[in-house]
Amino acid sequence: MSKNDSNKMLLNLILGVSATLAIALLILAFKVKGGLIGAILGSIIVLALIYWMREVKRIFSVRRNTAEEHDWLYDFIEEGEDVIFVAKVPGPPEEVRVKLTDGVLEIRGGGNFFRKVELSRDAKIVEKSYVNGVLRLKLRVSQIKQSGLQR
Repeated sequence: MSKNDSNKMLLNLILGVSATLAIALLILAFKVKGGLIGAILGSIIVLALIYWMREVKRIFSVRRNTAEEHDWLYDFIEEGEDVIFVAKVPGPPEEVRVKLTDGVLEIRGGGNFFRKVELSRDAKIVEKSYVNGVLRLKLRVSQIKQSGLQR
């Protein structure tokens, strides 16, 4: 069973138990405080349950590596006729893979790291190095234009 499946099962269990508990509290509120006060207490319980269920769903739906995606660092540096692409990529070095196809640079690293960067269609990888978590690619582009490279 994958981690995603177990998270879904846990989410469904929490939501089921929450709904059962809310129904029990709602029935108890009507029995203890009938009439208008029972209706107000029941409404508060239902609203609190709806809020809590949304928060639980939000917590389970947030991907664990969203901070890593937003904090991914890379840059292009012009160096003569070439362009240097520098990026922070998790290792180990034997898991770092680079592929350039039809102007799309695919980068794979450790811990299921995968990113795509669009480049000029005529870009070619001339040199590759990976040291201390930093990937460095020397790219040969027939026409170096900042607008040709998209970040």
